[in-house]
Amino acid sequence: MSRYKISSSFYEEQEAFKEDFAYKQRQKKEENFTFLIQDYIDAVKQLDEDEEMRISKELKYQYKLTDDQIQRKVLNHFYRSKADFRPALKDSVDLSTVKPLTYLMDGWLLKGDVSLTYGSYGSGKTTHALYKAYKFAKGENILDRDAPCKKGKSLFICTDGGVTTFKKAMYDLGIEDDPVFKDGEDKQIFVWGSESSQGQQAWFGDINGIIKLENFVQYKGIDYVVIDSAKSVSSGAFNYLDNVQVREFIRTIRDIIAVPNNVHIEILSHDGTARGAHAGAKSWAEEPSLVIHLKPNIDEETKKQNGVTAEFKKDRAANIDPRRNVIYKLEECEMVLEDEKEIVGSCNEVIIEIMKDFYKQGQKEVRRADIVTTAFNTASAARKTVDNTLGNMVNSKEIRRPKKGVYSLNPKDIQGLTLVPDQSSGNPIGKSSNVSYINQFDLVSSHDIETPL
Repeated sequence: MSRYKISSSFYEEQEAFKEDFAYKQRQKKEENFTFLIQDYIDAVKQLDEDEEMRISKELKYQYKLTDDQIQRKVLNHFYRSKADFRPALKDSVDLSTVKPLTYLMDGWLLKGDVSLTYGSYGSGKTTHALYKAYKFAKGENILDRDAPCKKGKSLFICTDGGVTTFKKAMYDLGIEDDPVFKDGEDKQIFVWGSESSQGQQAWFGDINGIIKLENFVQYKGIDYVVIDSAKSVSSGAFNYLDNVQVREFIRTIRDIIAVPNNVHIEILSHDGTARGAHAGAKSWAEEPSLVIHLKPNIDEETKKQNGVTAEFKKDRAANIDPRRNVIYKLEECEMVLEDEKEIVGSCNEVIIEIMKDFYKQGQKEVRRADIVTTAFNTASAARKTVDNTLGNMVNSKEIRRPKKGVYSLNPKDIQGLTLVPDQSSGNPIGKSSNVSYINQFDLVSSHDIETPL
């Protein structure tokens, strides 16, 4: 009986030892795999192709991975090492810390996000993007938007048709000799493309390309990146038709490059087989926050193209007209509006002055309708301009919105303001009075409001 117990105990110990040994072996193999993946990334960063190939060969031999699987494993590890992963401190998201989506160029370029612009051959996708980049370099807006913006640098990645397509767009816009393209302090637009005579190679959306892009954006201070086109840069890097792989690519360039550097990354693509749809996986349009379809306008009589319609399929940053249509044509090297579309501008200073005058009268919170009416009466600002400006100002925290349709100043803008006393009651207007806005505003001269428009 005793011998049986001893042998049974010995057998259990042996089994436990085997399980522990197998667990340690699996753990060692997993750690070795992680180290190999990290070594692969380090080799890419150091431009050591020999080491990169050696590690790739080892991954294939030991772990039976294909080239595609290696790329996905490496990209996923790189994403997790760069993205801001933290343990959850609460059981849900603290929305007060989440920043709203805003623009670099009002209505056209997002701040820290990805967009898709697609259209048929000849719809002018490259010209459209270059025109935005050129005006962005000058600090100007385009077409139906008139709000000025901060000057920014752009990078064009030309793989679809090479640099020759980009060069044609430069000639179409008459800017081939502009200083924004020339090396030096004034250079604002950079170009990548396959030019063997200059030692330049085509860019692809693999781990090598993403690391190169991240470094260049940070080193040069790039604000706007154009990837032309989706199908070309995915070749040899990931499956252009696979929703999961496309989603991983867009997630990586958004979270690793766009968000940390406040960069707008625009992907150009072609029309798909379905009417009005883009080509490739559905994720090309599902993941970006801004999607534009460029449709050539064809004259019924001559059957020739006489303009382009930019149809906004999605714009998550829009305060007005998230699905607007902009019809334009290229006329004397300039993109001009084809229809009598209302131009949406900016009236930040007007709104601040109006709200300061309200505050002086004792009214700390101002209704949207009162702001719209006063902005039109004092600065001829259109309703769309006011609504768009109010939304942008709230998103950028220039003013506050305590509740729906009501706005107030930030504490820093209130400092130094003094209340105007009510002559009849001796109290500041608004403290205990229900005087209408028109009567309140009449107490303040309209000459006190600056009119920047």
